[in-house]
Amino acid sequence: MRRSRVLIFLFAFLVISPAFASAIQLGEKLQPFKQKDLNGNVIDMSTIIGKKPVMLVFWASWCPNCKVEAPKINQLVEKYKKQGMEFIGINIAVNDSIKRARSFVKKTDMAYPTVFDANNAITQQYMVRGVPTILVADSNGRVQFRNYGAPDITEANFKRLMGKE
Repeated sequence: MRRSRVLIFLFAFLVISPAFASAIQLGEKLQPFKQKDLNGNVIDMSTIIGKKPVMLVFWASWCPNCKVEAPKINQLVEKYKKQGMEFIGINIAVNDSIKRARSFVKKTDMAYPTVFDANNAITQQYMVRGVPTILVADSNGRVQFRNYGAPDITEANFKRLMGKE
């Protein structure tokens, strides 16, 4: 019995670990995507990556933590958008709809564009495993933060993100 548990654990580890290993890590470059946001405007990440810092926010309308994080991210948008940082939301579209996503954006006063990842391509591309997942890349396109919850961006680390240390 004990041996079979060990074998099951080992098998699960070997199957699952490659998926986590391929998730974008700190220091790696963001991967471009091109998609329309909920307002019909095209977001082309190839025109942003490597040119300015960017925060990607993966969320869902049914996520209670996403409701808590949205106002925090709105504060970051208010402070850093005018300094050149981009903010892009990605609704993961799992158990969600465009209608609910739009309602969430309206209720939370989301101050940044959001795409609805209907075919789950962006979510899979970035290997997102839960929401909210937040990625912050510097002006070279390299990931400096990957975690749940809005990072505490200070003036000092914003200058680092901009490459102006």
